Amino acid sequence: MDKNLKTGGETGFITPSTALLNRKLGTSPAPRMLTPSEIALLRQSKQEIHQYLQAKWAA
Repeated sequence: MDKNLKTGGETGFITPSTALLNRKLGTSPAPRMLTPSEIALLRQSKQEIHQYLQAKWAA
């Protein structure tokens, strides 16, 4: 994790699955439906963030 911001948040927090999803998606001028693998990565990222926050709050 990078240093905390003045507002209390953290910069640069990204899970491995979020990083992969960002590389896969890139930028597109037109909206499109997500592929099943992209949906799976979003769900995995959500779980990773949940686990991180649970561990942080438990400490």
